[in-house]
Amino acid sequence: MPEPTNPFAQLPSLMQQVLNHEENIDVNMAIEQSNGLTAKQGDQMMGVIRKIILKVMKPAELVATIKQDIVLDDDRAKKLALDLLGRRFLPMEWYIGKVQPLIHELGGNVAEYLAEVKKLYPEVYAPAQAPTTVPSPTDTEHPLLRDFDQRVSSLKGKGEILLRLTGLSSQVEEAVKAEQLEPDAGERMMQELDAMSYAVNTQDLNPFEINSLKRKLRRILSQLSATAPPG
Repeated sequence: MPEPTNPFAQLPSLMQQVLNHEENIDVNMAIEQSNGLTAKQGDQMMGVIRKIILKVMKPAELVATIKQDIVLDDDRAKKLALDLLGRRFLPMEWYIGKVQPLIHELGGNVAEYLAEVKKLYPEVYAPAQAPTTVPSPTDTEHPLLRDFDQRVSSLKGKGEILLRLTGLSSQVEEAVKAEQLEPDAGERMMQELDAMSYAVNTQDLNPFEINSLKRKLRRILSQLSATAPPG
């Protein structure tokens, strides 16, 4: 059986660096909240973002696509489009096509958006100041997070991750039994780990979802580390 292909893995290296910023998740949430989107509409917004990144559609088609896919009226569609253009797509302009003229057309301030994204994505706007290679994992990084992005894109790698998630669940259970972790907290962590295992096992994850999983894992690992007795 052939391994599933991840279309995001075919993107240029610089695009992958932009997409792998953990801050993207916070930006997405802020855009959803400021535009009053429901959870379903938030998922639909992510679908629109994917279409732009994978060049299924052009930035100039954004307003019309939002109106069709998310079912927003003209004013709300334009506001959401402006937020996406300025806060998500501007640092991708070199790859996806012209964005700044569209921001102008929608009444946005390009200079303000540029000031924000230049801080978040120095590799795009100040490449000489940014690392030219991705730093290798430190010795202190948990094995579960090492090469996570690469492993989650193959069946073999997913199997390794699932085994480690099972082991992590056992650690949570042991911490609860040893009264190092409150039962309610342990139950929440177990539910999160179960949800992660299901996602890894059943979905072709994109960079947004992978970053979300990694952030949740870091939180759980940090909580478990805090409960461990001093050695």
